Amino acid sequence: MESPSYDEATGTQVYEQQDGRIRSALLAVPMRFVACGNVLPGRLLGVFMTDPDKGAVGAAQLILALRPRGADFAFCDSASPTSCNHLLAIGGKPIPVQNLEWARSFRPVGALAGRFGERFLRGRRLGLPVLARPFDSLLRRLLPGEGAAEPGAASVSEMSVPTFLAHAPRLIAHYAVRPLWAEEELSWLVFLAARNTRLGAFTIRSVVDRTGEIIGCFVYYAASGRTAHVLNVLSLPGREPAVLSAMFRHLDNTGHVEARGRAQSALMAGLSLQRWLVFRHRAFAFVLTRLPEINDAVARGDVYVGGLAGEDWSRLLTDFH
Repeated sequence: MESPSYDEATGTQVYEQQDGRIRSALLAVPMRFVACGNVLPGRLLGVFMTDPDKGAVGAAQLILALRPRGADFAFCDSASPTSCNHLLAIGGKPIPVQNLEWARSFRPVGALAGRFGERFLRGRRLGLPVLARPFDSLLRRLLPGEGAAEPGAASVSEMSVPTFLAHAPRLIAHYAVRPLWAEEELSWLVFLAARNTRLGAFTIRSVVDRTGEIIGCFVYYAASGRTAHVLNVLSLPGREPAVLSAMFRHLDNTGHVEARGRAQSALMAGLSLQRWLVFRHRAFAFVLTRLPEINDAVARGDVYVGGLAGEDWSRLLTDFH
């Protein structure tokens, strides 16, 4: 299914030898961006594949072809250490905070059992969650938790896809560099993300304040008894701590053992208030452009990428993990 913004210049690139064999390929998803007031075509650089025996030349050619020219804009949020070195060599600018993934435990023993199953049992749980429940119940009684929401705290409500399409651009409008998220393009991304069911059910929830105003929303894969994988947390500026607190209460109350998501500069103040939350390296995030105003925005963290404006929804990352 082709992206609404597709054209040959921003689509997937392959290196084909004279004999017709394809030795390397770089998958890319075109996405239009708003950059310092201007709309420009951009592309998400995704999975990079190469023949381990005869793909070195092709891989080098594809990397060199990424060198930004003029008003080019590309970004990547899933680079490996090797790709990181290549992107730095051709002028890529890192988004350091987004190298990290946060993990917030609600039921730590269950979360540990889930990680053990993912790593050593190929996703099979073999009754481990059932064995973990008594230990988590004891921990939740002994250790302080979230407790009840304070009076007047933000609350979580269901959010339909059309409502999300209408509000998402507004909730990221304060970023200097952000996806345009026109209705056609964002609905296409939502459609693809919803087809990825390995991590759970694609879910959107709004966060409203006591007056009923939508101050944020979050997009995640719901999997009660397992991990909630959060794709995006959107918020009005300055309301991130309230949005995060409401989100974590909701994910706890709906039975998840933990939640995971990408760190972003604007979320760090709210994330730092959470108990049982840790950070770990996930992948390197980069921007490739010659436009100085974009590079300046990246340096100060005034850029929004990740989740639906990134690769975390892709089945290429989850089905072959």
